[in-house]
Amino acid sequence: MKKLHTLPLAAALLLASPALLASNFPLMPAVHAAAQQDTIKESTLPAKAAGDKDEERSLEAPVPWLLVEDHRIEVYDAGGKRMVYSSRPIVRVKGSAHASLACGLDAWNSQEAQDAKRGFNFAYDFKKEDRENGVPREAAYFDYSVITKWGRVDEHMVSFCSFGMSYAGGVHPMHGKGGASFDTRTGKEVPLTAVVTSREALLQALAAAFHAQYPGREEELFAFDIREQLERIHPAEKGLDTFSWYMGTRGELVFLYPPYALAPYASGDFTLTIEREDAPGLFTKAYPLK
Repeated sequence: MKKLHTLPLAAALLLASPALLASNFPLMPAVHAAAQQDTIKESTLPAKAAGDKDEERSLEAPVPWLLVEDHRIEVYDAGGKRMVYSSRPIVRVKGSAHASLACGLDAWNSQEAQDAKRGFNFAYDFKKEDRENGVPREAAYFDYSVITKWGRVDEHMVSFCSFGMSYAGGVHPMHGKGGASFDTRTGKEVPLTAVVTSREALLQALAAAFHAQYPGREEELFAFDIREQLERIHPAEKGLDTFSWYMGTRGELVFLYPPYALAPYASGDFTLTIEREDAPGLFTKAYPLK
């Protein structure tokens, strides 16, 4: 069921408790919005079904024991025009099973809420500045993230891919993908060190995946060489902490590189998939497929 909350911001600031403001409303933009007689609308939307073309809603979970929603905040001016909006996914466990996973997802939801608040503040502050300076930008400014693909979801792991996009003026929006994987039994996020045997084996497999999946495009890279480029963005002193990944439905590893990570913006983003049979020495014995 959709939950909709609409309230003039000046009234919201007067009536809401400090705790409510801290958890639900980005305080600084709310103050600015109240001064400009803007209105905030807050809603929780259900996830979309597969095949739905709405790019700003998350994809529903592939299992009945996970609930996915999107929490959205929108700001409208006095004339009813949408100025700014922000959205983030919420993933919860349904029922009493998987109590540890429920705690882990709650912590992830909390972090997503904080990130969304910062993104909202960023977009609203730039919109406010442009409005005050008379910059003629008709488009709304935004910062949103959604779950776009579910990977492995079973009694051992819950893994998914998120897509985020933001626009606060300029030539084009910025976008990127990120992965998250949780141990279903413990609720803890799965570190990459638990899944791959070594950084060296991983870089070798990623380079091979790039050549197989993006033939002829090595010259687009900043370093003109995929192995050198990977070494640049994944320095040895960082170990395996700089990789964004999730595990797919076949147990494959999917690594995500947004624009500017490997190549200029015009080259787009890159997704490198490593199948288990292509790199048998890479995968540890943890999280085996049934």
